[in-house]
Amino acid sequence: MTTIYYVRHAEPERSADSIYTDRTYPLTAKGVEDCKLVTAFLYDKNIDVVLSSPFKRAVDTVAGFADQIGVEIELIEDFRERAITDKWLGMDEFLKFARMQWEDPTYKLPGGESIAEVQERNLVALQDVLCKYDGKNIVIGGHGMALSSLLMHYDKGFGYDQHMEMPMPYIAKLIFDGGMFFDAQKIDLFEPNKQTDYKNLRVDLAELGVLKAYRYTVIFARYDGKWLYCRHKERNVFETAGGRIEPGETPVEGAKRELMEETGAVKFSIIPVFDYAVYTNTAFSNGQVFFADVQELGELEYEMAEVRGYETIPDKMRFPQILPVLYKAMCEKYPIDQNGKT
Repeated sequence: MTTIYYVRHAEPERSADSIYTDRTYPLTAKGVEDCKLVTAFLYDKNIDVVLSSPFKRAVDTVAGFADQIGVEIELIEDFRERAITDKWLGMDEFLKFARMQWEDPTYKLPGGESIAEVQERNLVALQDVLCKYDGKNIVIGGHGMALSSLLMHYDKGFGYDQHMEMPMPYIAKLIFDGGMFFDAQKIDLFEPNKQTDYKNLRVDLAELGVLKAYRYTVIFARYDGKWLYCRHKERNVFETAGGRIEPGETPVEGAKRELMEETGAVKFSIIPVFDYAVYTNTAFSNGQVFFADVQELGELEYEMAEVRGYETIPDKMRFPQILPVLYKAMCEKYPIDQNGKT
């Protein structure tokens, strides 16, 4: 696995009459102080490499940490921030421009770049980094729009509002497996203990094989004309079989293992059906949903206390924001007849 901590720079000192250019804007006094949050967060992350946009505000945000661990910062030109235009924009003008860019990623002003162009060069630069530093823990000092262009590539629901809510500084933890995106965590340094808001999460569905980089499996299993759900020994709610895909496993290998461990299935057939992604305020990850036809159950030997058959989904369920969405999609793929058969 390759882990990237992409750091949006701290607060810069920008104004219409500044003697500085976009490349040389320094940090404000607050920005300099806030860099300590970056250094403190990264301290125990076993970082191997520190990279940065060549812009001063990005370099200065990660410089304290680089000095602390004794590494040189490698500058990468294509991680620079979006070029806006060749003239200064007031705040009202800028916000209007920003909104138009998010509505149309190809929109740009004279002398500037579109979001699509920023995204393309940042993705190319990121892939180069993933190839060069495969398996390493990496820090990248960068910018808000550059980071957002990457996040919107991996998170199709990431948009203008999420971009505007991103504080300075800010860190996105991106995990890759063999160059393929695997998982992400959004880190608000001003609220490091922010809890995941499971009540307002979003579930997206996709055709089988579209999302890639699967982290989880969900298995809807049929046995004796009913859907199988299991209850953990430490919980009083039911859930489908499924869970995290272990390192080195394919999704189907992980699904088979989870089905056997959590339901006691010993004779079954199983196939992947569709992809899904879950997005919260702190993270997002992809998974694959499977259908299993179970012919024989054995003894439970692992963490589950019991397995029970249901006609639909249980009233008391784990992940109530996710399970109904996936169940509905599964039933559309495998309609149940009046005899309970698919």
